[in-house]
Parts: sequence; structure tokens; C-alpha cells
Amino acid sequence: MLSREGHEIMVNSLLRTTLATLRALLLTGLVALIIPVLLLGSWVPGYGAWWRQRVRRLWIRMILVTLGIRIHWEGRIPDFPAIYVGNHRAYIDPLLLMRDVLAVPVAKKEMASWPLIGFAARLSGIFFVDRESSKDRQRTLHKITAEVRRGGSILLFPEGTTHAGHEVLPFRKGVFRVAAEEQVHMVPFALDFDDPADYWIGKDTFAAHFFRRFGHWRTRVHVAVGPDLFDPDGEAMRLHCMEWINAKLAEFRAGEPARTLERSKAGVGA
Repeated sequence: MLSREGHEIMVNSLLRTTLATLRALLLTGLVALIIPVLLLGSWVPGYGAWWRQRVRRLWIRMILVTLGIRIHWEGRIPDFPAIYVGNHRAYIDPLLLMRDVLAVPVAKKEMASWPLIGFAARLSGIFFVDRESSKDRQRTLHKITAEVRRGGSILLFPEGTTHAGHEVLPFRKGVFRVAAEEQVHMVPFALDFDDPADYWIGKDTFAAHFFRRFGHWRTRVHVAVGPDLFDPDGEAMRLHCMEWINAKLAEFRAGEPARTLERSKAGVGA
């Protein structure tokens, strides 16, 4: 016969599995919903990119609410085209920024193979890159250059992988050369989850992480957008962005108790 503690553990496990399953079904419905809407927008001459970005932003906001993600946001989004670069904790990181930022994200190629989600992502205009292929990285840099020349913004994670470190991994240099050559401002951002268990790192699979973490009622994350930067020296911009993000991550760690209290009082949420 189960002890009271064992019974509570079993009930909590059942509730979390049920919540994660419901969220998975709702997420599937949202993905299925966006596909025809994106296809409809692609038939309107001259409005394809405009339509995709705004539909994608609305879709992302619905996903974040569905998954119970609460964002504490700090900083201002510039009202001109820019390249946004930041640290990488989990595969959902792009959604956290794209809730408010209108930009073309650069994602790893594996995401393109995810059922339904990958197809919807391709329709929404996401750039996929094989980070292990120098040829594919160059191809993606050409796409980024073409996008900024059209007056668009880019969102990417130049570490090239997710990780749990207190400081960023060395940023890849290519996008900073593009920014310097095209005279585009860089905007650094830093993000971190309240619970390190929400980091999506290593060989963790999509399904395993989803059911383990989104069975919890809330996922809390802090996002800070920094000042826009420009320097004709791409390397100087790269180092400046890394320095700003590292300082902000240290600030997150130092201010964790205060942040939690602030959210509980103000009810900040996605």
C-alpha cells in the first residue's frame, strides 16, 4: 500500500503528464492552424514577408500562453532594422524574443524535421543552417546579407549550440562581419530561465523535454535587450556583445531573489 507521500507523488506525476499532454494537443492544433494562414498570405503579391512576420508573432504569443511561459522583459526594441544576437539556453529561445521582435530567425537544421512544426517554420520564412557545414554557414550568411539589404532584421544565436554555462561560448564571427560591411546595428540580448532544469541541452529529445518540463504550470524566464551597437570593426562588435551579455547573465544570477519577488508582486507575464 502506498504511503501518503508516495500517493502524492503519483498524483502529481499524473497531473503533470495530463497537463503536458493537453498542451501537446493544443500546440498541434496551433501548428495546424498557422499552415493555411501562411499559405493564404503567400498568395498576396508584395505582402508575403510582412504577412509571415505578423502571423508568426501572433502564433508565437499563443504558443507561449499555451505552454505557460512567463517572461520578465527588460529593455527597448529599436524601431529600425538590426541583427539581434544572444546566448542560447533552449530550443524555444527564439520564441521568447519573437514574441515582440519582428525578425527572421536563424535555426538549426534539425528543427526543420520536427513533425508539423518544421513545416510551419519553413512556411514562416525561418532560415535553417547546418552549423557543422562551413558551406551551409556561408550560404546562410548570404541569406542574412540579402535580408538586411531589404531592410529586414535577423535573430540568431552565434554560440551555435545550447549550454548551461555562466558565460557565453565564443560567438561565431561571420554575422559580425556582415553587420560591419552592411553597416547594420547589432542588438545584444541575454536570457535565462529561473529553473536550470528548463535548459534544453545535450542530447535531450524534443518529446522527452516537453513532457518533463511543460507538465509544470509555469515556466519563468528573464529576457533583457541591450543597447544597439555599431562599429566598422566587426570583431570589436563581437567582443562588445559578448561582454554585455556576460555582464547581464551575472546580473540575473545576483538578482534572482529580487526578480522572483518582483514578479510575484507585479504579475508580469507573457
